[in-house]
Amino acid sequence: PNLLDGDAIPVENIDVWMAIAEGFKAERLLCAMYYWQMLVAYMFDDIELAIKMVEKYLDLKNPFEGLVVGSEIIFLYGLTSLAQARKVKEDIWKRRGHEFMKKVKKLAKDYPSSYQHKLLLLEAESAFNAGSKSIASEKYEQAVALSRNNEFVQDQALCCELAGKFYAEHDNKYKASHYYGKAHELYLEWGAKGKADHLRENYPF
Repeated sequence: PNLLDGDAIPVENIDVWMAIAEGFKAERLLCAMYYWQMLVAYMFDDIELAIKMVEKYLDLKNPFEGLVVGSEIIFLYGLTSLAQARKVKEDIWKRRGHEFMKKVKKLAKDYPSSYQHKLLLLEAESAFNAGSKSIASEKYEQAVALSRNNEFVQDQALCCELAGKFYAEHDNKYKASHYYGKAHELYLEWGAKGKADHLRENYPF
């Protein structure tokens, strides 16, 4: 489930389609493909593939800077970097996470209703990595509440899922179950049944 698929892919798989697009230097198509593949990979816990996609995106001569896709990639690279930092314990990923968190902070200042909850989520993940439990807990709950208030159901689902991971890691089974259950409900509301199934199968709640 970590590979982009569906009717929009006119060949046998995404790798072949990307190779064709790269051969023709179709940068606008590649920008979109890298973004969607990065998002799918991150959502299905393939952090290495998500990082590979964003690095391909950043190597393009004319990425979608200043557009929504470009801003979303900044946010996702922050998330993937912080997740990788937690996984492999290497400072380079912590630094990259903080570098992209600064960019999201600027987006949050300019477009608060779209990016303030994303900034809170990045701050929660950073606090999680630093072992600052009370700060992380506060930031996760603020991110959940603000994404709900701003009516970003997909972001609220993600905030709940990551809060669930945080509470599970700290053996708070009640809150972990609550947030995983809420994330499952929200992913279904968003229409992401595959992601909801993946959550149920891999993180019992």
